[in-house]
Amino acid sequence: MIYAFTHLNWLAVFGTAVLGFLLGWLWYSPVLFAKPWMAEMKITPEHMKAAAEKGMAKLFAQSFLSTLLSTLALAMLVGAIGSAGALKGAELGGFLGLVLVGARLLNAGVWEQRTLRLQAINIGHEVVLLALQGAVLAVWR
Repeated sequence: MIYAFTHLNWLAVFGTAVLGFLLGWLWYSPVLFAKPWMAEMKITPEHMKAAAEKGMAKLFAQSFLSTLLSTLALAMLVGAIGSAGALKGAELGGFLGLVLVGARLLNAGVWEQRTLRLQAINIGHEVVLLALQGAVLAVWR
């Protein structure tokens, strides 16, 4: 893993993290899943407006940092395994999104009593995110 870390393309990691952050913005926007996600989370438009007025910058910064860290880990795995090509990178990312991240979110959701619909939205995001990022990282080395 040290070799994978020392031979990272940091521009690719950062650019792919930005891409992942933008996917999250789209995923949880009115274009895709904002309304069902808000309904499942019992968040009202007024609550979102109040959160925005308090300062969304801190939330966005924390979200981007976590996206950057997970992108770094995925880039190291893509490099260590030697995933060549977009399809192999997408397969690796999607697999990790489903069976690693998705399984952990599903476990937490059971204890948090989250609905299956909310679980599907959140886990779906992680699977698509990591598959897209894996494809990009496997090509942009």
